[in-house]
Amino acid sequence: MLYNFRPFLLGSFVIALLSGCGASSISETSGSAAAPVVAAPPAPNLSKPGAVDFGSTSSSGSADSVVATGSVGGTVSASIGTSRAVSVNFASSDGLPITGFALSGTTLPPGWSGPSSFECASLGRGSGCVLNLSFAPTAAGGGTLTLNYVFTDNANMPRAPGGSVTIPYMASIDNNVIADISAAGQVTALTHSGSRSISIAFVTDDGNAATNLLVTSDLSSLPLGWTSSSGSFACAIVSTGNGCRLNLMFAPTAATSGSLNLGYRYTADSGTTKSGILSIPFAATSDDTVVATTTPAGEITATAKAGARTVLVAFTTDDGATATNLSVTSDLTALPAGWSAAGAGFSCKTVGSGSGCELPLRYAPTTLTSGTMSLNYAFSDSNAAARTGTVTLAYAATSNDMVVASASPSGQINAVVGQGSQDLEVTFTTDDNRDATNLQITSDLSALPPGWTTNAPGFGCFGLGREFTCQMTLNYAPVAAANGTLPVSYAYLNDSGEYKSGTLDIAYRATTHDNVRGTPTPTALNIASGTSATVAVVFSTDDGNAATSLAITGGLDSLPTGWSAAAGALSCATVSAGTPCSLSLTYSPLAAASGSLTLTFAYLDDSGAAKTSSVDIPFISY
Repeated sequence: MLYNFRPFLLGSFVIALLSGCGASSISETSGSAAAPVVAAPPAPNLSKPGAVDFGSTSSSGSADSVVATGSVGGTVSASIGTSRAVSVNFASSDGLPITGFALSGTTLPPGWSGPSSFECASLGRGSGCVLNLSFAPTAAGGGTLTLNYVFTDNANMPRAPGGSVTIPYMASIDNNVIADISAAGQVTALTHSGSRSISIAFVTDDGNAATNLLVTSDLSSLPLGWTSSSGSFACAIVSTGNGCRLNLMFAPTAATSGSLNLGYRYTADSGTTKSGILSIPFAATSDDTVVATTTPAGEITATAKAGARTVLVAFTTDDGATATNLSVTSDLTALPAGWSAAGAGFSCKTVGSGSGCELPLRYAPTTLTSGTMSLNYAFSDSNAAARTGTVTLAYAATSNDMVVASASPSGQINAVVGQGSQDLEVTFTTDDNRDATNLQITSDLSALPPGWTTNAPGFGCFGLGREFTCQMTLNYAPVAAANGTLPVSYAYLNDSGEYKSGTLDIAYRATTHDNVRGTPTPTALNIASGTSATVAVVFSTDDGNAATSLAITGGLDSLPTGWSAAAGALSCATVSAGTPCSLSLTYSPLAAASGSLTLTFAYLDDSGAAKTSSVDIPFISY
């Protein structure tokens, strides 16, 4: 199941919706039937780990917009065989009426159900236009539900495409946490002869993550001879080979036997609270026993396809007495994938304390696997009695993965000054779906460029990768025209435990709804017939920011008598305070006349909106 790691500081936020279109209908898919292809525009992802709801979303425009708010925060999750209700409320962003709202071209994924069509005649603020859906999965898996819609804004402008809402979801079967004990079978030790270390690795049976593991037994009140370094034990995350390991010591002072039972509880990947019990049979004897220890200790890890790791298994007696005729009875030519030994067998004539009886093994994984390997051995104790033992090695292949950051929406972030704000989702994932941990933002989130803010200045994620998502929200609400790049730098530990870092560069631009003005020089003409005068019309923007695609749309093709302009007299790709654009006109009257020359022109303002205007030049000839 997909677990959303909540940022250290949480909050709700608003995301700007982009446009989407289609007919007012919702269809459902079931089984493996192919869903119809729906042309939908790019839209921000509304999945917000740690937020209260899906988020609020807006499609920008010169008038008002639609705001969509979901009833479930982050990813909608459900176990197979259960059902979960999800609602999405649609309202007007400014409370003014929006009409003709309808879902269009939306196909429900398998497991989702809802009305066959959905529309609302009018939207206001909290208008009660609510779409009710149900998520009742029948198979494990996940995906994203996209709801596309159209509407007419308060300025009576049709918005088709109008917007889309994306809802991530995940269905899973309950998994279980199991305990892998480093000593297979009964744990034995000799009285008054040192201690024996026992390692218990908690893992899940399917490799998916479980959380909130807690050993419920009192570790300060263990059976005689058993000790723990602390009175309690817990792990925030449990998965295959994740290092959730409890270490115990067995140092008996008297002959005894019994079973050490430890209870634990956890949250399965579906969110269900479950419990389990592990049992370790033990015995303390007065005869010596051969014990095996590994170097390195604990779980053996190696990076897949990146060399090999040597592991030594040392055999010694627990009381320093001499045991004889030790032999490994397991077939060393049939070890798990990635493991190898120098020969098919291994033996030592004598075993004692520091006797040098060591079995060298090689671990060179080529695939990302994990598990345990048990080696059986036989020996004769100091009283010549035949004895056996087992050593178990936990192992995992790791990857030299990297965390990559992506922004939604992608590309340059554009916003209009004084026209609301633009939300941005930054999602952190690993490049191979393996795990990474301890992600921290190293950029100073309290010193962002003007207009940029975040609701989590101390953002970080404990884990991300196969079963975890890690997302951060930024907001851009510019108060002045600007452009630049916002770098988001981060650091983390990858699957192999290596410290790495990365940076996501976010390009942004703030634009304005500026206006182009035409200024004639001189502003009016009063000349004698038979003479000539030139008028220069200079076009510039009123705020100094750019405008583009300036063109004269009227007046040049029907100039008053005596007026003329050179062909192609105006050709300006960009107009701004620093890049003026001029049109030169000539007035050469032959007779007395008076009037006004009017030129109309069109352009695209700094935000890309189409606009028109005009300039008048009064004239008199005598």
